[in-house]
Amino acid sequence: GEVIQARLELCLREDVLNIQNVQLLPIPAEGFTVGKTQEGQRTQTRAGGANYTVIPVIMLFTAVKTGSLTLGPSTCNLDLLFGPVDFFGRPSNARHVSLTSDPVTLQSIPLPADNKPSGFSGAVGNYTMSVSAAPTNIAAGDPVTVTIQIAGTGAVESLALPEQTGWQQFKLYPPTSDYQSGDQLDLSGTKTFKLTAVPESMDVKELPPFTFSFFDPEQNAYRTLTQPAMPLIVRPSAASLPPPIMATANTTSDNPPAKQDIVHIKPWLGTVARLGPPLLARPWFLGLQSVPVLAWLCLLVQRKKQDHLAANPRLRRQRQVERILRDGLNDLRQYAAANESAEFFATLFHLLQERLGERLDLPASAITEAVLDERLLPLGVPDPTIDRLRELFHICNQARYAPETSTEELASLIPQVEAALDELKNLKP
Repeated sequence: GEVIQARLELCLREDVLNIQNVQLLPIPAEGFTVGKTQEGQRTQTRAGGANYTVIPVIMLFTAVKTGSLTLGPSTCNLDLLFGPVDFFGRPSNARHVSLTSDPVTLQSIPLPADNKPSGFSGAVGNYTMSVSAAPTNIAAGDPVTVTIQIAGTGAVESLALPEQTGWQQFKLYPPTSDYQSGDQLDLSGTKTFKLTAVPESMDVKELPPFTFSFFDPEQNAYRTLTQPAMPLIVRPSAASLPPPIMATANTTSDNPPAKQDIVHIKPWLGTVARLGPPLLARPWFLGLQSVPVLAWLCLLVQRKKQDHLAANPRLRRQRQVERILRDGLNDLRQYAAANESAEFFATLFHLLQERLGERLDLPASAITEAVLDERLLPLGVPDPTIDRLRELFHICNQARYAPETSTEELASLIPQVEAALDELKNLKP
């Protein structure tokens, strides 16, 4: 049960520039449990006329058997890198080696049977204990939390809470524990137990003493830590108090009225009122239940429309062009009223491009007067529509060189534009 430290040293001669692919095989340790391993601080030493770099490895072992136990041998496989170095400072020579240490024999003796405390649970090491309890002024039936902290060196993490005598007047619940390591190897630490105890009687006046026994290998003797009893106040709870006695008006009467065991049936109901129909039978309530369904259906229809538009890019473009044409015709009327001919004809040309591009499934920027003969005539568009569109394109081209136009002339073109756009709307691409 005693935790021991083992130190394994890897010594590298000064002509070794570096090591690679270090593989430390598991150490044979029959009769031991293996704890954590940590590399220690490297040091320098001299032996046999050569300087060495010492790389220590610290390991923890706990004996679980008695008798002669063998630890090791330890085997380490690694690559040694030697000089000379190349242009980049890297060693040019390497050698794979397998190193093996000598085994170590230890004698594990059993714990003495003499003077073994009755509450000893197998703890070996050197420990301290502190016990606290809260609250210590409680009502009957309320719990008390007892906190036991055990700290020291040894197998602290594996410590168990020993059974305690003298707690027969308490209902004990299984304890919880928490461990905090004191170093990187877990050779020392602190384990905290929380025990919930409920006194079963109001006659309880104290928490019993708490003891923890362990074997100290340094003193080769058993030691017992004891926390003295702690005072406890258990007061009656509200549920355990007797019901209050109500005073009567005539406290001097020698013959108090007899108590009625059975209350007389009420012969008269008093004022009654007719209840209305239940909610399920009221039309307004049924109508109110249909509101979420209607809202869901509206959202479903809207979602279906959005999915239909997302899957039909041509339909999206048609709707977008309709908005552009609607806003563009309003702009034409404003430009005509303000006699802004340049903006008027630029907007007119843009509207023709948008409508023809949407009908012919072409980019609007690619629409010119040439599409009238190349695209519209093969589709069988009536000649009046072709003539009207050709005239509008001609007017737009002429306006670049003779932009001066009266308000009346601009306004007279708007009906022609609307007629041409409507005729193109009915065109089947």
